[in-house]
Amino acid sequence: MADTESINHAVIEALNARDFAALAARVNKDVVISGIGEGMDNGRDALRERLARHFAAHDESYADALVMSDALGHNIAIRLTARGTSSGGSYSKEKILLLEVEDGSITRIAFFDGS
Repeated sequence: MADTESINHAVIEALNARDFAALAARVNKDVVISGIGEGMDNGRDALRERLARHFAAHDESYADALVMSDALGHNIAIRLTARGTSSGGSYSKEKILLLEVEDGSITRIAFFDGS
């Protein structure tokens, strides 16, 4: 069973700190990415590039995590409050972060607007 609490905290802390190296250490080298930019992509470099572009456009931080997972901890859904600013001003909205975990490594990461 994956340690969902540890994974949850590490991912949110890395995103809030813009610590791409810490996040990369948690993801599989061929991680599948969606919901961050257009379409889907694979790999740590693609994840780093997509997050860098996202955070350049949206100064966003995440809090109020509610974590749900399957019995084995392989599929994790985290409901978050995203607070930030963009060209349209300040916002606070719900987002869902989905993680798929295999052998303690994140193999898929996807963001969805909760609204």
